[in-house]
Amino acid sequence: MDWKPMKAVPGNLRTIDHHSKIPKLRRFLLGLMYAMPVISFALGCWQVYRLNWKTELIARCENNLAAPVIPELPVTLDPSVIPEFEYRRFKCKGHFDYANEMFLGPRLKDGNVGYLVVTPFIRSNGGDPILIERGWIQKDKVVPSFRASGYLSHLALPRGEIEIDALFRVMPTKSFLQLDHEEGSKVFHVPDVSAMAKQSGSLPIYCQMIYDLHDHVDWRKDGDSQGGKSKNPSLLNKLLFSGKTDSDAQFIAKETDHDETLQYQEFEFVNEGVPIAARPFIKFSNNHLQYLITWFGLSVGSTILLLITMYKSKNVQTADKILAAKRKDMQRKG
Repeated sequence: MDWKPMKAVPGNLRTIDHHSKIPKLRRFLLGLMYAMPVISFALGCWQVYRLNWKTELIARCENNLAAPVIPELPVTLDPSVIPEFEYRRFKCKGHFDYANEMFLGPRLKDGNVGYLVVTPFIRSNGGDPILIERGWIQKDKVVPSFRASGYLSHLALPRGEIEIDALFRVMPTKSFLQLDHEEGSKVFHVPDVSAMAKQSGSLPIYCQMIYDLHDHVDWRKDGDSQGGKSKNPSLLNKLLFSGKTDSDAQFIAKETDHDETLQYQEFEFVNEGVPIAARPFIKFSNNHLQYLITWFGLSVGSTILLLITMYKSKNVQTADKILAAKRKDMQRKG
């Protein structure tokens, strides 16, 4: 009887299904290996662009910071051109609008929780108000009345017309992931300049006062001192002139309270609620060169890996063809 025996299938159905999926997985991995050099190279080129942009930005800001101080701002200011003047220092006369004072934070300084004080500045030349970041204060000094008393009240809450030194800043745009500002609230968690300007009736121009611990005797008003004697003598006066005769103490106190070279300590500013302004230096980070090297390195590495894989795959295909030819030859001979 002539019959052909049934040949057993190697493995079970699960193994067969697994082997049938292997070509799809290989194709996916191979496609990923083809795409990786192109994608990483494109990202490397993008980092080249970003590196040039950031380098030019830092150079422009450094030039602006080193440029002469603008003695007086023009009446009309165009917010769209402010980025070209970022970190440019200027002087401006006017007075603060404490009714629309805002607070940015919370922010930590030396382990203490506080806020950045942002106050509209009404310019004396009749121009629209601009936003001035005066500096950092402790959270327990947020209420203006807590800053209105003390021997540094003329620095904490200067009244009347004063002249300030500040510089222009361009704050980062609020991300869609960040929460919108609650309308009417004086606390801002992110520097949303547009919302700040709308709420305070100011131009969307953000400026920072420059770090300064010196006394400003020209900010003292009649309510701050009478007859050359301060109503709230400074800590320096209390330490130096206690025990002196009244005439000597009053004379020296009068001289120190009108000394423009007098410089306080930061802890005095903190205790008296005087905003501590930002130091004038460029705060941009430039890590694009590292990113550039990373992406181009990944592109080169993935290209080499792809070439090795293609070379091995070609050898395997050649070996498979040789084996298939030998099987056919053996079948013909059999």
